[in-house]
Amino acid sequence: MDRRSFLVRSGMALGAAFAPEIVPARVLGATAPSKVVTLGHIGVGGRGTDLLNGFLGIAECRTVAVCDCFRSRREGAAARVDARYGAKGCKVYADHRELCADPGIDAVVVATPDHWHVLAALEAVRHGKHVYVEKPLGISVAADHALREAVHRYGVVFQYGTQQRSQEHMRWACELVLNGRIGKLIAVEVDSPGGIQGGSTTPAPVPADLDYDRFLGPAPEAPYTVDRCTNNGSYHISDFALGYIAGWGAHPLDIMLWALGDGPTGVPVEYEGTGVFPATGLFDTAMAWDVRGRFADGKRFRFRGPGEDRTTFIGERGTIAVSRSGIRLLNPPSLKDEKLRPGEKRLAVDTNHGFDFIEGIRTNGRPASTIEAAVFSDTVSHLSDIAIRAGRKIRWDPFAERIVGDPAASRMLYRPMRAPWRLG
Repeated sequence: MDRRSFLVRSGMALGAAFAPEIVPARVLGATAPSKVVTLGHIGVGGRGTDLLNGFLGIAECRTVAVCDCFRSRREGAAARVDARYGAKGCKVYADHRELCADPGIDAVVVATPDHWHVLAALEAVRHGKHVYVEKPLGISVAADHALREAVHRYGVVFQYGTQQRSQEHMRWACELVLNGRIGKLIAVEVDSPGGIQGGSTTPAPVPADLDYDRFLGPAPEAPYTVDRCTNNGSYHISDFALGYIAGWGAHPLDIMLWALGDGPTGVPVEYEGTGVFPATGLFDTAMAWDVRGRFADGKRFRFRGPGEDRTTFIGERGTIAVSRSGIRLLNPPSLKDEKLRPGEKRLAVDTNHGFDFIEGIRTNGRPASTIEAAVFSDTVSHLSDIAIRAGRKIRWDPFAERIVGDPAASRMLYRPMRAPWRLG
């Protein structure tokens, strides 16, 4: 099998589980590496269950607590944990704040609906817990910045749930771009699956096992409907999320940022475009979008949906397109034989995203998907969404991290929260 065929076929499964590996323990400087890391899981619905199953497969971390607004979900998750370890003992929490305050927990996995990601992670970090946060990061840029500041202040390990960094072919493609194998970059094009239309707007009785007020949390009060709190429905409701422009866009945008060095220069400085929003139903985030812009050095940027989850790098001497299923385009084909030389730029090797988080705790190290990378790539989603909603060009200062010369658009970088919830 040649290198290209290998890379096309080598995409590891990113959904349900992490492969079992060696693993670690909480380290803020003094904990022995042999200590098992204890985990609490906040949010054990669809994606939360996938992550729970993955961490249950890692030998040297142990889940000791779960939390969810649905009683049936948290009790089911606890039963799954107890069955895995062959003994009862998994704690069950209805309030994430109680889980975060538990001194027996070293690290917290956040897989709630999007509007809870930052608040739950902030609570964990302020209690000195390390955090794994599912993508996208937050539903406002201000929230993203608050979490970044807290991670730095409390010195905890952070891993972002952009598991495509665990794929060897992704890393190889980004290293080729970083080391100039396709020449000076002319453009980067990012494609993502789009959103959907629908969702019942008819008020309905709240299920007996759901704490609906807690589910809403910082979101505005609204009547319960059968689609409002489903695993898929909340992704497409603007009270809870940006929609797939962030929820799916996070993956290919993260790969763009990785190949551009994981810094502020990987964030475009101009955005303008159009979007298509649902005409009926509960869901109200962008179903389709086409955003164009440029980076500070002049190279072009384009972000589209719906489409395949794909990142395309166009250089003066070649093109590389990559998706989670493999290398989609190599031009010229001879790129498949490229190998890095001593002294060239290398990216972090992460073949198991969950293990990488636990290993970062064990060694007080830096996992592959840092808080900085999370904030920068999430910012691109937010600015794209702001540009299509505002209907005009948005200019961004990536070092000051502010919108330039547009007070109305700048106000969209922050979202008010329903009392008593707040970032501070």
